[in-house]
Amino acid sequence: MHTDLRLISILVIVAALIIGGLFSCLETATVAVSEYRLSILKDKAVWAKYAYQLKLELNKVLIFSLFGNSLFNTIFTTLTTILITALLHGLDVHLILPLATLFVALFIIIFSEAIPKIIAARSPLATLRLISIPLYYVYQICKPIVWLINKIVYSITRLLNASRSEKTSLEELKAIVADKDLPFKNKHRSILLNSINLENVTIKEVLIPLRMAEAINLNDNIEVIKKQIYTTHHTRVIVYLGQIDNILGFVHSKDVLSLANKIFSQDNLKQIIRPITFVHDFLPIIHQIHRAQKYKNRIFVTINEYGDILGITCLEDMFEIVFGNFTTTSPQQKYLAVKNQQNQLIVDGTMLIRELNESYHLAINLTMDALTVNGLVQKILCGLPTVGVCFRLNNLIFEVINVGDYWVERVKISFF
Repeated sequence: MHTDLRLISILVIVAALIIGGLFSCLETATVAVSEYRLSILKDKAVWAKYAYQLKLELNKVLIFSLFGNSLFNTIFTTLTTILITALLHGLDVHLILPLATLFVALFIIIFSEAIPKIIAARSPLATLRLISIPLYYVYQICKPIVWLINKIVYSITRLLNASRSEKTSLEELKAIVADKDLPFKNKHRSILLNSINLENVTIKEVLIPLRMAEAINLNDNIEVIKKQIYTTHHTRVIVYLGQIDNILGFVHSKDVLSLANKIFSQDNLKQIIRPITFVHDFLPIIHQIHRAQKYKNRIFVTINEYGDILGITCLEDMFEIVFGNFTTTSPQQKYLAVKNQQNQLIVDGTMLIRELNESYHLAINLTMDALTVNGLVQKILCGLPTVGVCFRLNNLIFEVINVGDYWVERVKISFF
């Protein structure tokens, strides 16, 4: 009789340890698996439907898992202690209890915690395939207990002012996306990281300086204007009157085609000029993209806080911040940029700092209020320098090698 009772006790102890391990598996697997992945699988497999329902109530399921794991671990501890005490009857109780406690703790850690959680973390879908259906129904039965525990925990954490969870910061999100172990292609990872940074990029960082933009002066000879329009590398060309900062709007190439059967004159050209939007240089480009989407605009004149015209901004340049270069570049916007064997760059002063950073993976800060290499040099040196002047900026050495009347024409940049 005693042998049968002990055998039953051993079976109950083993069952309690296994069931406690199943609750540990549920806890780890529901956290490890993606809700998006389960939403795809739920229409293909019955177990995934139940697993998806558990994932939707993750906070309550975690409480349920902890409750079940703790309950069966307690049953295992109690029965094991009683059984060991009975088997070692007659020995010193002060020796039995520490040994029994150590034995029970080891078994719980190994078989009810560590092994189930490692298996569930490595194969969450396989784990949920086995346990999601039975544990879903047990969860439904235990919902009143889970509700009570949840209320008690919420009340205590609220009293301790610990009910608000910390939000993931942008830097943490960047670190997650940049993780090489995630299943992203390098190009996709780059797009995601650029998208995260988009809120901090202003229009100033993507504008084309005014003197580098293709533009038509209505006061020019009509033949000169016609040649400019027919040889332009853009579908939209800025039109101004007299001075470059007196912008009237822009003409679209398809509107120019409508003049084919008419006399090409300044008056006819004025009729097809479209209005252009003026935007501030400090505006984040994500805001301007939303506005462009709403009003169907693709080209803008950029002004500073004083209303002075700085240059032209295109929607395509804003997209290239995220997706990389995908548009052709006008010859007017091509710059000399040569890298020699001495780990040095020879660049034109007109080269945009943004393009220099993108092309050679530099990290020149754009907070100097300078758009081009020429502007950066003159800002740092407080004026137009002479040939041979050098200065250091982070890990770069800039050397002026050619100077014009009003701007720095060529600069050598050395890495160290």
